[in-house]
Amino acid sequence: MSKGRIIGLISGKGGVGKTSLTVNLGVSLSDFGNEVTIVDADFAASNLGVYLGRYDHPVKIQEVLQGDAEPESAIFRHPTGIKGIVSSNEIDFVEPDISNLREVLETAAEQSDYVLVDCPPGLNSTVENIMMSVDELMIVTMPTQTSGVNAAQIIEKAKELRQPVLGTVVNKVSGDPEIELIDREIEMMTESHILHQIPHDHTMRKSLFESEPLVKHEPLAEAALEIKELAASVGGHEYQRPRFAKLKRKLGNLSGNLN
Repeated sequence: MSKGRIIGLISGKGGVGKTSLTVNLGVSLSDFGNEVTIVDADFAASNLGVYLGRYDHPVKIQEVLQGDAEPESAIFRHPTGIKGIVSSNEIDFVEPDISNLREVLETAAEQSDYVLVDCPPGLNSTVENIMMSVDELMIVTMPTQTSGVNAAQIIEKAKELRQPVLGTVVNKVSGDPEIELIDREIEMMTESHILHQIPHDHTMRKSLFESEPLVKHEPLAEAALEIKELAASVGGHEYQRPRFAKLKRKLGNLSGNLN
């Protein structure tokens, strides 16, 4: 296996759904037959383990970064089929030395087609160093003025660092141009093309409560189908939506309400 692509998912601000997208995109790429490793690099607000079902692997990425463990010992296989490296929630580990983060990611990439890195939001020296440790960046934003401005700042920094940007994923889209930005406005603000739009979906909150990726918890949910399409686009796979998905979704909701 040749070295896999190391993609950093990054946002200008928190709350845009970056971690949930990282997990669901990883699972979707895995469902297409790829070997995928997801890595928690959001050290100050680590949530990846929670999104994976409160998975508490004994070896955390901070132990590898400080030289107390080998990278391979931090990698585990999750029941969904993906592999993961989680971060510690302990206060003493929120600012680790990340000088060898690239080495850790390359080790993961040796046995993966894709390594998806959940990056911290915002812009500071730690974020910049993490940006430099990946091969390419995927910007995650929402269709709001503040999110658009913050996404533009991240893209400007990526250009300054000469890091490739795959494009922008617009998350939590309601589709109402009266209260949110449209595609053209976001592209003008960020000076990047939109990879995909993921609709705001109440089933995402339910899946988070159940600690199960949306694409497994509610595979016919509109957001799950869009994430599958994004994965197909990123990986160059053919994908056809399940027939009558909308009808099946309505019937499923009706059945759930009757129960």
